[in-house]
Amino acid sequence: MFERAIVRRQFLKKLGFAGAGVMLGSLLPAARRALGSDERGSGLIVRNDWPEHWETSLAALGRAWLTPNDAFFVRSHFVPPSVDMATWRLEVSGRVRTPLSMSLAELRAMTPVEMACVLECAGNGRSAFALPSTSGTQWGLGAVGNARWKGVRLASVLERAGLEPDAAHVWFECADAAPLPETPRFVRSIPLQKVADDVLLAWEMNGVPLPRRHGAPLRAIVPGWFGMASAKWVTRIRVETEPSDNHFMAKGYRYVYPGEDPASAPPVDELRIKSVITRPREGEKLSIKKLSVGKPATGKQSVVKARIMGFAWAGSKGIKLVEISSDGGSTWQAAGFMGDTEPHSWRLWATEVPIAAGKSVTVIARATDNAGQVQPAEARPNAGGYGNNSMHRVTFRAVA
Repeated sequence: MFERAIVRRQFLKKLGFAGAGVMLGSLLPAARRALGSDERGSGLIVRNDWPEHWETSLAALGRAWLTPNDAFFVRSHFVPPSVDMATWRLEVSGRVRTPLSMSLAELRAMTPVEMACVLECAGNGRSAFALPSTSGTQWGLGAVGNARWKGVRLASVLERAGLEPDAAHVWFECADAAPLPETPRFVRSIPLQKVADDVLLAWEMNGVPLPRRHGAPLRAIVPGWFGMASAKWVTRIRVETEPSDNHFMAKGYRYVYPGEDPASAPPVDELRIKSVITRPREGEKLSIKKLSVGKPATGKQSVVKARIMGFAWAGSKGIKLVEISSDGGSTWQAAGFMGDTEPHSWRLWATEVPIAAGKSVTVIARATDNAGQVQPAEARPNAGGYGNNSMHRVTFRAVA
């Protein structure tokens, strides 16, 4: 492990890259840099205790279309702040004609909107990248979830404030603070044209008040973008002419590819098309008695059919198709969509594949979005370990 850490630092230094994960990792007490896979009772895997980086197990992820609050992944840059609800206000300033200071009650008095939306950490799948190492928490595939959010459209709040003609970017300033004064606060901005895409200021998650770990009393929900854009604990909205120059935007969340100039690295923003298999799980042994058994040919083994299930998402483009292969990608069969769907949510899919009794099989899932983009077999590695949407592979076995 120590040698692996040295390789990581050398690799990142060579690229001239110092991502958010690298900077914050140095602030964590050694005893709390947990990379284990212990699950909490809700199905959360602890990747870091402080700040909280908790991943949803694939088993828990596959239980429902809406991910329960206590099983929803947690990603914090700093310790969740304690907010005094009696004095909390949302300030709106910058390139607006009428600066605002609004209580939560005043926000709730505006026309409420509900929306199911999938959120995914930009580092989801980081541990599977084929690099010597990548910066940040080594997430598996469970740093993602789908929830129903309730709040007010950000566009409605900005309409009340009135925008100046040169307004172009919306900055989210948040209540969480770094433990050291020299560490930059987390600030995120989005282009003004993105605001019209159903961006919410949410105070409710899955029918209950927003939990503290998920941004109470107010968080942004930016559909179709990676989760760091959906800033938590929002206290101030600034409308500016330029995007934020905060560390996390200017340097931290960038696709720094090996051999390319970090200064010109593209930003990490829009979700990438992706599918994950939630059932069966890697290495699982499925009982033949619980599977449908086909009639064997003379002298052949019985063939059973195993049900394969999972979720797929593609941001604002939406999912068109999910396919499964059980022969290494030589042939593909379409899976069927099931259950609920909304424009910014994920899709539940399922199909069956044959497997000889007593044998192992590896299944691969790939998704295609409505723009025709197909999930890659292997995503392009980058120093930050962001946006890994490689096809998911699961090997399992049918046993007596």
